[in-house]
Amino acid sequence: MTSLWGNDMARDRDGDEGGGFSGKRNKSWREIDAQRGKSKSHSRQDDPQQQRIERSASYTRYKQAADSLFTGGELPEALAKAFDPEGKRKAQKEAMLKLREMPDRKAWVEGVAEYLEKYPDLPEDPYFLDSLLDHPRDRVVDKSLARLEALNDEGKLKAKLPKSLEQRLKSLELTSMDPDVQQRAKALREKLRA
Repeated sequence: MTSLWGNDMARDRDGDEGGGFSGKRNKSWREIDAQRGKSKSHSRQDDPQQQRIERSASYTRYKQAADSLFTGGELPEALAKAFDPEGKRKAQKEAMLKLREMPDRKAWVEGVAEYLEKYPDLPEDPYFLDSLLDHPRDRVVDKSLARLEALNDEGKLKAKLPKSLEQRLKSLELTSMDPDVQQRAKALREKLRA
């Protein structure tokens, strides 16, 4: 004579997955997720409704506005009024672009000095900061190097590195008259290579 409990144990040993007192089979988490449409293999690319939204013109404009907010690009008029009411951000970007268009090195050196007087806080633009490492004045190089170090410490530098940055840092390491700048350039270059 077998008891009720003995039958359940025998059933469990035989591989039949009983669901406790009800006798139903319990679903695995994978099966539950698949029913919800949220399994690990499900992605946004598989969803036609999401694809339709991402192809829409309004989504594209929204995405460009969000990108420009974080990358220093041109803000849409509504956002510019909210985030930059005096237009300082736009003026600083235009001043940076003017520096790139300088006709010769002498004009560029003077333009950088004027730029730093007007905008003492350097932007998060690694390409601009890389170009400042080539400046003849030590304080400009020091300021640019400090900003690059801060961006690297914040993790913002790895994704968008100028190709010339490693060479400029190597040049500073070898040619700078300031041993502190040499050490900092070497340390930053090694961090970027890691």
